[in-house]
Amino acid sequence: MGNCPLCNAIDNEQDEILYQDNNIVILPTKSMKGHNKRIMAILVDHVKKVDGLCELVYENTFIEFCQEYFNEEPTFALVDSTYASIKDHWHRIACDWKSVEDIQQLLYTPHRSIQTNKKWSPK
Repeated sequence: MGNCPLCNAIDNEQDEILYQDNNIVILPTKSMKGHNKRIMAILVDHVKKVDGLCELVYENTFIEFCQEYFNEEPTFALVDSTYASIKDHWHRIACDWKSVEDIQQLLYTPHRSIQTNKKWSPK
């Protein structure tokens, strides 16, 4: 889709891709919104909604990647797409908890706090 920002990101930001398989691409988000790390999983195909089983597989792939990517933190937030600015292309956002810019929005948006490296401890 020529005017979809997420399709364009997949096509135009090849050097930014952190992970890719036949279904999803993981990229840093354009706006960090005050976070140290903020990434998104984008469905390769331009689809608004996916069936429950596929969504579970895509989210689990993203979570497994994030558990390593955010490993310097005890948890990361997997954010629901309730308030997504791009609603017609399936994607999910994950971020650390360091934001001051959008922490209120994050707290009011459906999300899951997911544990990362079980060996993490405060420094």
